Amino acid sequence: MNVARFGRGLVVAGGLVSAAAVVVTLILIGTPGAQRDARLDAARVRDLHAIEQAAGAHLLRRKTLPETLEAVPGVDLRRTDPVTGAAYEYRVLGPDLLELCAVFATDNAQPLRQIEPWMRRDWPHTAGRVCFERQIKPSSQAEAPG
Repeated sequence: MNVARFGRGLVVAGGLVSAAAVVVTLILIGTPGAQRDARLDAARVRDLHAIEQAAGAHLLRRKTLPETLEAVPGVDLRRTDPVTGAAYEYRVLGPDLLELCAVFATDNAQPLRQIEPWMRRDWPHTAGRVCFERQIKPSSQAEAPG
């Protein structure tokens, strides 16, 4: 067998293995655009979680939930979608029950595409408009996600 021919065969085989690895990676974790969408959805979840926590702190101090999203205290609280700029939806459903809604780009049921796994557990969502009913527990406001 010719050594040069064997070397070319190894180079071709290495190239095929590399190309297959890239294809498998894209299938498992998604394209760069899909990863960007997942990061933006993670930001939306963090925003909703922060709104929930701020509303809970208000409930603890004032014994009532803020009636509107604008009334939720927090200077650094982001109340709008990071892409569209549309306000998140916020509704008081009861003395300690909120509904928070956002429009998501991805379905977070796929574990390999998760930015932060606690989000899938605590804030499961599909692509599109999703609402979450959140029972506010004012005594546990210091709870961190995870």
